[in-house]
Amino acid sequence: MLPLRTASALLAAASNVDALAHVAAAAGFTAPPLPLDVDATTALGLRELACDLRIVQGSGTLRALLVECPARAPLRDSVTTIAARLASRAPHLLWLLIAARRESSELAIAAWCADRATPRISALVVDRAHVLASDAIALATLSATSNAADILTHASWLEVLGRESLTRRFYRVLESVVAEVAKSALGAAPIEDMHELALLHLSRLLFLSFLETKGWLDGDPRFLSNSFERCMERGGGYHKRVLRPLFFGTLNTPVTTRAPIARAFGAIPFLNGGLFAPAPVERRWPKVELTDPSLGRAFGELFGRYRFTAREDSDAWSEAAIDPEMLGKAFESLMASRGYMISRRTSPPRDRVSRDRADIMRPPQLISRVFS
Repeated sequence: MLPLRTASALLAAASNVDALAHVAAAAGFTAPPLPLDVDATTALGLRELACDLRIVQGSGTLRALLVECPARAPLRDSVTTIAARLASRAPHLLWLLIAARRESSELAIAAWCADRATPRISALVVDRAHVLASDAIALATLSATSNAADILTHASWLEVLGRESLTRRFYRVLESVVAEVAKSALGAAPIEDMHELALLHLSRLLFLSFLETKGWLDGDPRFLSNSFERCMERGGGYHKRVLRPLFFGTLNTPVTTRAPIARAFGAIPFLNGGLFAPAPVERRWPKVELTDPSLGRAFGELFGRYRFTAREDSDAWSEAAIDPEMLGKAFESLMASRGYMISRRTSPPRDRVSRDRADIMRPPQLISRVFS
């Protein structure tokens, strides 16, 4: 299997068709890339869609198309159009499209099924300036599937580049991190309430990860990770010293009425609606503290490893990133696995369970509305 460090370096360097050829080789296309002449480019309907392109022959009907797209169009739009042209004009071939956009750090690796009028694209979209572990894992997995028959290889592309494979990996990590945060929390609360507190805090932090992608947290795409690192340098206590004032004195407070400690976070939006108000379980156990090592694992294995997007799956596009629907399903599954809606050792009233469940599920539900 391709080492993750090598995969990450290949993705980070893939800014033109020559570098894209190395990504294609990692995915199993080891033949030399060939330029397409004008007639072939015209026949495929690609002349106006590419500044430069190459084709690489693979096993059987497998082909890789390496494309440097013009800067004028969003990369996802270019990929969608190219896929539609190839699906209609060369449907007998199984394509892996690897595309970079000029004057941009975006890179896309895409595959699709051509058995429908509008192909459904499965894609990995990478920011070459910030390659994540999940991006490298995707390329390494493509490399590991390259020796199968062409139809099986193509099916593997669709799985790796779509959401299903990513969803399974993400859920396993999320489940493990939630369990560790709950188990290591300091305080006298029963484990069921510790588990709710862990779910609630990770749900909020994952919501904020979507805001980071828009630059809405002081313009810093690594606001949360950077705040954690700074806190560790000053002696730790991230839950008490950062999360509580960020949640309860900043995000839930109008900008004009914030205290100096809240203004020190920088340009942070006011998010009304109760998302960052203390939940019932927090009011029951106000002295519980989440530990730095467990939160550090959350940053290392969740927030810094996966790509987040507000773009949900559609009939035409499936992207290898965490979206609101996936996040909501993950939290539903975690609560179901704990028997959350059935019974609790503390036997709380049903209306309290419903309120706690709503507090945990509110962030995934709000993401779509925030970005719509």
